[in-house]
Amino acid sequence: MGRLVRERGIVRYFEIETLGDINNSELLFLDQEPEVLGLDGYCLAAGEPIGTDYPSEVKVKPSEEHAGIQLSSLLGNNFNYLIASAAVKEAVSEHCVEAAIEYLPFTLLDHRERVRSQDYFFINPLGSIDAVDAAASDIKYHRSGAVVAIRKLVLDPQKLIGAPGLFRLKQDPQRYIVSEPLVRAFKERGFTNLVLREIAVSAVKA
Repeated sequence: MGRLVRERGIVRYFEIETLGDINNSELLFLDQEPEVLGLDGYCLAAGEPIGTDYPSEVKVKPSEEHAGIQLSSLLGNNFNYLIASAAVKEAVSEHCVEAAIEYLPFTLLDHRERVRSQDYFFINPLGSIDAVDAAASDIKYHRSGAVVAIRKLVLDPQKLIGAPGLFRLKQDPQRYIVSEPLVRAFKERGFTNLVLREIAVSAVKA
């Protein structure tokens, strides 16, 4: 999936907002990383593999600061994880057959530490893709070459050839980019709390 050209133009791309719908206070929101992951929690935000180091039992609970209890297809969080239901996981796997992605299950607890759901996964796309049109984008770099800020992001269609339906951006691995076909699948299946922001794609150069 994620092919470059279709009959009527270029495939559109979107970024998933891992915070979810921050204006809906009824939604369950996670603001505490699972302590059992330790430093490996960084892997889930940055696209590094955890593999067999992933604990056999991982439990996640919301803090008392967020009163929302309504479950949704994507669980908003403030630590840049992509946390989604089994149904979202299936949609992603169908559109990213050959992509390197870890799907890591966990047990969701309620505020009283009772089991609320075992239907959620950390979705961890491994690695990243340099899909940026550097000339059209506005990116601030440190003298070391590290990206400090992306003030304007434009993707290069040539660099998107062969990209999977879900991937991380090399210039900012904590950005989850999804292709239009996968977004269409999300909408057709009625997933909730999937907040998407479209990203500009430059014109195909002759």
